[in-house]
Amino acid sequence: MLISREKRKTNIAEYILYMWQVEDTIRAFEFDIDRLERDLISKFDQPGNVKKEIRDWYENLAINMKNDKVEKVGHVSFITNVINELYGFHLLLLNKPEESDYNQMYASVMPLIREMNARQKWSANNEIETCLNAVYLYLMMRLRNDKITPETSGAMDHFIKFLGMLSLKFKAFEDASGEAEA
Repeated sequence: MLISREKRKTNIAEYILYMWQVEDTIRAFEFDIDRLERDLISKFDQPGNVKKEIRDWYENLAINMKNDKVEKVGHVSFITNVINELYGFHLLLLNKPEESDYNQMYASVMPLIREMNARQKWSANNEIETCLNAVYLYLMMRLRNDKITPETSGAMDHFIKFLGMLSLKFKAFEDASGEAEA
């Protein structure tokens, strides 16, 4: 909860990846919030009231996962909506002539996106989701100490840089929009 809140403000791609990890954590604990509290939340160096808030957050997310029928695979609808919002912003950037640096970065990563879609056969709804899927898979491979080829590492570097640029531009856009509303 604390991490997700900070990541949402600072880096939208990291926020999405973090939320996917939390979903997988809830699945790993088989939606047993008491066990999750005992084995995970209780270890956080936070006061009791914050730990209760964190527990409630996990519990609400678990309820959302059940309501959205993503107990085994998939993502809660509000995260899917964030991905779709990020994809819409991506399309907006592609149509802005002053965003030539972004367009060049996208052009350089597009062949990797096509290759990843063909190789993985996953059901990504758009290019941004493909990049996020690829990076998440890469992070999980690293956590498991799987062998990662230099080609895969190189491709992931491109995806990470691309998502980093998109996230920076998205943050700047949100910051400017927030200032306009204030």
